[in-house]
Amino acid sequence: MTSAAKPTAPVDHDSPRKLEEGHRDYVAALARGLAVIQAFTDATPEMTLSEVAQATGMTPASARRALLTLQALGYIGANGRRFVLLPKVLSLGAAFLSSMNLRDIVQPFLQEVAERFRDSVSLAILDGDSVVYLAHVPSQRRIAFRASVGYRLPVHCTSLGLALLAHAPKAQQNKVLDQAPFQKFTPKTLSDADALRAALARTLEQGYAVQEGQLELNVLSIAVPVRDPQQRVIAAINCSTETERTSPEELVATRLPALREAAAMIEAAIRRAPTLAHSILAAS
Repeated sequence: MTSAAKPTAPVDHDSPRKLEEGHRDYVAALARGLAVIQAFTDATPEMTLSEVAQATGMTPASARRALLTLQALGYIGANGRRFVLLPKVLSLGAAFLSSMNLRDIVQPFLQEVAERFRDSVSLAILDGDSVVYLAHVPSQRRIAFRASVGYRLPVHCTSLGLALLAHAPKAQQNKVLDQAPFQKFTPKTLSDADALRAALARTLEQGYAVQEGQLELNVLSIAVPVRDPQQRVIAAINCSTETERTSPEELVATRLPALREAAAMIEAAIRRAPTLAHSILAAS
């Protein structure tokens, strides 16, 4: 008589497993790419090829291939011989950022301003010629504009864009200015380089940016920068409201102090948790 075979548990191909290096399902190239990204820290925000190889334990040849691949994909940039992370890295953690950590830290400060004025309030960073939203509280009055993590808008027609680009290096400003004439969304949109250059100078001088009707005719907004402990502008926050509710002068008188207070609170949070600065680091 043959013995009955022991039943075996069904194989669950979808359940996560902890793989060891060398396993047939282990993708070494992916692991190397992630190791390179993780090698950039508060202490090493910029590294040479040899420094990346040393930090990751890779050969220089493997580190070079990983760096060049990540650079081609837009996750890493080069500044001479040194490599830096680019804002696109944030997209890898967008789902996480939208549910905890960054939102949990920043959102209460934005929420307080939004509830006080019944405006929409946002935090964004600069990425090339766009602003990228990292946090947003929608207006209790106006429901047309809903910005989620990763939402992008042009810099030339937004208060967030002006506040960020005004503090960017001249080379980065010139890359944007060289793209003129810019797309016009309304008759008030700044479309030529001279107009944008003047707006940037005004923003830098006064320490805040105001835009009226440049993206949508009935929308008025004001933005202020957010700085890291080294006083680099890494983000900006803004209030957006309807032109029928307030004037630019009243917007400055009422929202500006509240935004500056919120920015100061966010900056204090960054000082307490320095790694937060790298979560919201703008392009440099």
